[in-house]
Amino acid sequence: MKNSNDEQNPDSLLDLQAPSLSAQQVKQRNAQILKAKNDFAEAVEADAFSARENLVQEIFQRLQVDKDLTWKEHAKLSVGLCDIRTRDGLLRKLHDAPELRGQFLSHLIREVSCSTKEFAAPLATVYAGIAWLEGQTELTRLAVDHALQIDSSYSLAQLLDIALRHNVPPSVWSSSLAAVSFDACLKGAA
Repeated sequence: MKNSNDEQNPDSLLDLQAPSLSAQQVKQRNAQILKAKNDFAEAVEADAFSARENLVQEIFQRLQVDKDLTWKEHAKLSVGLCDIRTRDGLLRKLHDAPELRGQFLSHLIREVSCSTKEFAAPLATVYAGIAWLEGQTELTRLAVDHALQIDSSYSLAQLLDIALRHNVPPSVWSSSLAAVSFDACLKGAA
């Protein structure tokens, strides 16, 4: 029996093997994603700031619950993280809530593994960003590599990749997040 303090194989740190989803599960996931995309687009058109703020708050509250996400919740998370301002707002809130990061990482790794390709890079990159805030550089590297393998043009993954290759300490990422207000993130000033 391995002790939890024993060294882990890097491949075991980040298990991103997609679970086998039934045709019904795929249909449910895809229907919820389409609905979440349409609902969010409509809300942004009516009031972009409020739409983003409300979605960040909803995601932030939900990810504090230690229970697997429903497809509806998965869809809202996926759509939210594909919107740069919403993603950055969520990262800013997580910067100020270090006690919640482990819970969020647990949720995100499950959601990356069952996401569609369209949403996997943002989910993996946010996972990487949170892992880096936690000082988990090896885990961050694996998640960034996964995101870039899926979408080599995903800009936040590219930025994290550059930072990791140049041995930038996580404190720089943390300071950058701290320097921008939540409202500024939602307005696009980040």
